[in-house]
Amino acid sequence: MTSRSTLATKAYRELRGAIASGRLRSGAALLEADIARMLNVSRTPVREALLRLELEGYAQRDESDRLLVRESTRCDISNWFVIRDLMESYAVRLAAERISDEELEELDDLIAEDAEALKEGRVDRLATLNEQVHNLLYRASRNRALLDLVRRLRGRVYGMSAFAVGGAGEQEAFVREHAELARLLREGAGERAAEIVGDHLQRARDLLAQAPRPDDDREPGSLQASGETLDESR
Repeated sequence: MTSRSTLATKAYRELRGAIASGRLRSGAALLEADIARMLNVSRTPVREALLRLELEGYAQRDESDRLLVRESTRCDISNWFVIRDLMESYAVRLAAERISDEELEELDDLIAEDAEALKEGRVDRLATLNEQVHNLLYRASRNRALLDLVRRLRGRVYGMSAFAVGGAGEQEAFVREHAELARLLREGAGERAAEIVGDHLQRARDLLAQAPRPDDDREPGSLQASGETLDESR
């Protein structure tokens, strides 16, 4: 028999994944009954999962005390990318020294898929490949503490992809930089690879910052609800 804590953890992971991927958009109402029905569990583990999401900042309450998916502000985006730049620049320097031949081959395969997805205009696929490329960079660093930090911070800019707000020119630049990173890692050029990562993340940050966001000084309780709820049709 599955324990309540296990069910609560599963519900938490499902909801956090839906928020981070954008399947649950900013301002969506998180209703216990709807979520419990969708996940086929009782309301108790859902309640525990929602409390955890609220404590971790993925959700917040409006003036009516409804729990909503929290929207990232421009300040959130800027702060996250500062941290990510520091972590990823360090990771790529380590990866240049530690990446294996098998990982280089895996990276080459991702780059080939990247180019094909760009040619076909498959934006969703480009976003997925972008995440896979960056995951490989972290993995190749062989730094467990760094990997743990990345896992904890992942998805803090909820439901946003630079590919979703960038045009063809930006998408082409991202793919080109991925290919350049692969070449530099193969050559062991960690410092130059870190510079490319910095430029890459700066572009992503600028694109995300262009999207409409709540004002940085807005009180959390004043976030406008979208009226959206999580139900079985999503």
